Amino acid sequence: MSNKNITLFHANWSLCSQMVRVAFHEKGIPFISKHIKLCDQYPEGQNLDKKFLSLNPKGTVPVIKHNESVISGSENIVKYIDTLKSEKNINLYPSKKSDDFSKWVADTTITEGVNFASTIGTVLPVFSAPLIQLMVKKLPLKSILKILLRHPIKERKIVFFSMYFTSAAQKFPNIGIKKFIEELIRIEKELNKENKYFNEHFTHIDINMMCLFHRLKDLKLEEILNTSRTPLISEYWKNLQNRESYQKSILDYYTSKENEILQEFYLVNSTKLLEKLKDQLYSFPHE
Repeated sequence: MSNKNITLFHANWSLCSQMVRVAFHEKGIPFISKHIKLCDQYPEGQNLDKKFLSLNPKGTVPVIKHNESVISGSENIVKYIDTLKSEKNINLYPSKKSDDFSKWVADTTITEGVNFASTIGTVLPVFSAPLIQLMVKKLPLKSILKILLRHPIKERKIVFFSMYFTSAAQKFPNIGIKKFIEELIRIEKELNKENKYFNEHFTHIDINMMCLFHRLKDLKLEEILNTSRTPLISEYWKNLQNRESYQKSILDYYTSKENEILQEFYLVNSTKLLEKLKDQLYSFPHE
């Protein structure tokens, strides 16, 4: 199948969009970029417009359209990308897939329908809640009404509504502290100092980890990756950041809007979450 005419509907700051862009770059496959202004960041809320909902009735990004095929969800899209031919000699999945590999991919993906803070992939949105709330509170009331009337996912309606009218999101990160540290220790145990990446070569798991760890950096929580309890994770994170795809598919998509929001977030956000994470990490039993 020809790799031409692949259109990616994505958002600059969306974790799942980042995962897909990294996969495209790693495989060396070009795409037509269609930036979607998400309803929690922009008044336009383009992901709730009829045209986009006709592509993905869930109203979420990323989505790709390739010839007559439409695929949504980062895990499904990365799997599809890996089946396409490219000039780069890289496979994002091992030749012999295992249940363990599939579980790691699932656990590091933000999967719709999976309970929040039940995996490392679903902990990061919880940690991001105060940042998202900062953006939601900047929206005009008519944009919130659009979310209430049009968003197909009931849980997101409730979350965005509560973010706009209350400050409940400030407490959301506490839900994920224990699980995040459990997952961090689990990752540290799985890493092998002989390998640069999670397995012997760069895979879908590493794509997801790259994006999750980068979100920690956005939230000024990166320090939790560089501790005496996580020496292998610290080295692993350095290796991920050294890949060209990290710059080209994540950092290069930061505009003045994202940078300005981060600077404002840093002014109002406290360091309490980082301290709580450290306390939980260092009190975690040694085996």
